[in-house]
Amino acid sequence: MIEEFGIKSFNKKKMKESLPYPIYLKWKDALRNEKDLDRETADAIAHAMKDWALKNGATHFAHWFLPLSGHTAKKHEAFISRTSDNEPINRFSGKELVKGEPDASSFPSGGMRSTFEARGYTYWDLTANSFVIGNVLYIPTIFMSYKGEKLDKRGPLIDSTKILSDEGTRVVNLFEKEEYAYRMRVKVGLEQEFFLLDKEVYNKRSDLKNIGRTIVGAPSPKGQELSDHYFGQIPARVEKFYKDVDKKLYELGIYSEAEHNEVAPNQFEMAILFENVNVAIDDNQLLMNILKETALENNLVCLFHEKPFNSVNGSGKHNNYSISTNYGLNVFDPGDDPYNNNVFLLFIAAIIEATDKYQSLLRVSASSTSNDFRLGADEAPPAIISLFLGSDLEELFRDIKEDIEYKNDSDNSFRGYNLLSVPRDSSDRNRTAAVAFTGNKFEFRMLGSSKTGSDLNIALNCAMADSLANIYEKLKDFQDDPKKLREKTLEIVREIMENHDRIICDGNNYSEEWKEEAKRRGLANHKTYFDALAALRDFDFNDIFIKRGIYTEKEIKASYEINLEEVIIYHSLEAKTMVSMIHKDLIPMGMAELNDLSQILKFKNNEKLRIKYDRIDKMIIDLLECGDEIDLLLDHSNKIDDIYNKAEYVERNIATKLLATRRIADQMERLISRKNMTLPSYEDIFNSLS
Repeated sequence: MIEEFGIKSFNKKKMKESLPYPIYLKWKDALRNEKDLDRETADAIAHAMKDWALKNGATHFAHWFLPLSGHTAKKHEAFISRTSDNEPINRFSGKELVKGEPDASSFPSGGMRSTFEARGYTYWDLTANSFVIGNVLYIPTIFMSYKGEKLDKRGPLIDSTKILSDEGTRVVNLFEKEEYAYRMRVKVGLEQEFFLLDKEVYNKRSDLKNIGRTIVGAPSPKGQELSDHYFGQIPARVEKFYKDVDKKLYELGIYSEAEHNEVAPNQFEMAILFENVNVAIDDNQLLMNILKETALENNLVCLFHEKPFNSVNGSGKHNNYSISTNYGLNVFDPGDDPYNNNVFLLFIAAIIEATDKYQSLLRVSASSTSNDFRLGADEAPPAIISLFLGSDLEELFRDIKEDIEYKNDSDNSFRGYNLLSVPRDSSDRNRTAAVAFTGNKFEFRMLGSSKTGSDLNIALNCAMADSLANIYEKLKDFQDDPKKLREKTLEIVREIMENHDRIICDGNNYSEEWKEEAKRRGLANHKTYFDALAALRDFDFNDIFIKRGIYTEKEIKASYEINLEEVIIYHSLEAKTMVSMIHKDLIPMGMAELNDLSQILKFKNNEKLRIKYDRIDKMIIDLLECGDEIDLLLDHSNKIDDIYNKAEYVERNIATKLLATRRIADQMERLISRKNMTLPSYEDIFNSLS
């Protein structure tokens, strides 16, 4: 299979092979120095790209972009045209490669555009590889409005990486004199969790079809209690599915590192190797599309909702984050002597400050309304942001804070079975922490499985850049005096620890004790996505975004409104689905059970059967009342014009009512016989892959 790796990707190697060398050098220069391509170079690249795509079965091309909805978008355009003699010919110009114009009127814009303002432009991202899927050449692009407003998540991500690079290199070059850092790369590895279930079972549940989650459903007699699914035998159907997925990923040049069963029944995971952050997010978006497509080809359905089933674990997308220089220095690598590793100390201090200072922003950037069902459910980080360093590293930073001479007396090895001494990792893993140091990177575990990683990494990059800029200003006057530079480094680390070490927690983040301790420390506890949005209502975004040109005030306001709209749409869609299921599924199931019981009671007046009859009868009435109340709540929400007030009303009233309605429905399901259960139960779903 190795010979097929990357055959559908127009990567750097293929560009070098297919382009005249002077053209290749011009492209490389434009890439490195952020220059515009001249028309001749763009035409030459477009011609080579077209010829390569045609050989790989493409008949169309598409500018592929990531609008503010967080989903990928594209428009297929044919290569085929006609000559002046009315003969067919395949054409693709540099202009078509560099710039496209999809209709932008129906994409989320947060009020930046009116529906009649249809123009939107896509611009080729030179840093990402184009690729062929099916008969289409996909060209990764940035999406902007006619007036230049950012309408996508790729442009700000690239900009955020550049500002982090600018600030990070200044700090690194104060210390690293033998090598010169002219660029820093943000390297990200994303772990994608998901659920698989049989398509026939899926098609029988309108909640799964409409929102990707079961809004009713009693627990299965057997869930994940035995831990027999986690890292266990992969079902045969899933083995074939993985094989098909791997083939598609390999052809696109995407390095799939690991695949395995996750904790919950029907839950699985795939992880992709570290890449530059914008490429890593492209790869993850492609992975998600491929997982969904390949599942259907195997008569399965892939779910990315963070919590499709109550009572078992939900799904995340762990964001593993590191930063390295152009010559390969990982600034989060402690090395053999972390105490004297100034670059390491300062970058760790920067992430401590960034995580604490921008808690609410990180909570919003990593999450969504659907992720609320997962966070804090003894399976994922709680809604409280905290940072885990590991005992050795935390001791080091505590000693610096207290101005105590640090002595690393820990044994950095352990003895394995029938092995010689084996190096020990520099920290354990705290699976309950929202942010955890894992040896030479940080794992951000709050990110939801359905969400793009763009928002989180934009926030991280900009927060780190903000902290590093302040660090550089305090150090720059001492760059020619190594002793003073070292003293100032320890002083900065000490100051950051004094102001921000409240964010550090090495204990059980799931515990009630930690929630009380976090409250005492003054850490934010946004229990819902809306609560986090409310905390950002009057937040000052100047330092992190505006002054660096990542977003304008107008764009931030638009993004905020889109997030509020997400709260409204999500809960409203669940509400409408619930009302539909009450009348089309739940009531008919209950009535069928009552009919069977009534037939028995005609001949045998059993007290316990009579009690069961009365309980189901009452639940049917309660569900009918719930349906009416939900309709009234929806009608009222539709009359609220202010988007913030509407989102708050939906969150506080509709979401709460849905939970109460579910409790009734789940209680009734426990009393319904298999004969009358028209909805596949959790037991049916969890056994649908065998």
